[in-house]
Amino acid sequence: MPALTVLNGPIIPAGESLSNAVDCTGGTIVRLTMPATWNGGNITFAISSDGQGFNDLFDHDGNEFTMKVTTGAAIPLAFDGLTRCMAHVKIRSGTRSAPVIQTAQRDFAIAIEPDA
Repeated sequence: MPALTVLNGPIIPAGESLSNAVDCTGGTIVRLTMPATWNGGNITFAISSDGQGFNDLFDHDGNEFTMKVTTGAAIPLAFDGLTRCMAHVKIRSGTRSAPVIQTAQRDFAIAIEPDA
């Protein structure tokens, strides 16, 4: 198995709820590391194939894909091919209908398994 590549970011700026985009096209996302502090709320995702047009991520049943936040934790991501479709990723604090503003910058890290 090749060594994992850790991508710094995405980052949610202070006063915002949506991060910048991170290019994950070099492999498959396997882990997300959460920020050390958090202003509450779960996280949701916006994804893009080309890094230009982003869409909020929903499951087949029409539910926004939501993850609980555990501050300072690393979370393995292996969701039946879901992480393979996440070429360019943004993270939102809260949901698209109820975003949660972060009072300070929140830094995530994404680990990918590089393509062979």
